[in-house]
Amino acid sequence: MDAGWAELLAKDYCAPRYHINLARAIGRRLRRTYIWIFLIQAVAYYGKLAIHPTALTSLADVWERAAIGPILGGLVVFAGVLFHGGWAAFALITYRIEIVSRRERRSLIAMG
Repeated sequence: MDAGWAELLAKDYCAPRYHINLARAIGRRLRRTYIWIFLIQAVAYYGKLAIHPTALTSLADVWERAAIGPILGGLVVFAGVLFHGGWAAFALITYRIEIVSRRERRSLIAMG
């Protein structure tokens, strides 16, 4: 075994701590797991708008089909784009933070 890794692990057992912050942890989970779930969800929803009950004939049909009760369809679509765009931006920002952190790391032996 590599002595450096064993020493780092031993220190972590003696004084445990989080090796990454909450934002980076959420970003990793988002990029590795949830991005696929959100992508499938968005494609399915917008696919549903495009084909149900018949194929789209105009952009006005999208707004009509996206409406939820008294909430305007444009507002619903905007909220969906804002939701998915926000998570995508968060994933990209935390990815950039990961890259900077790896570059600043002095040792190749690291946790987190």
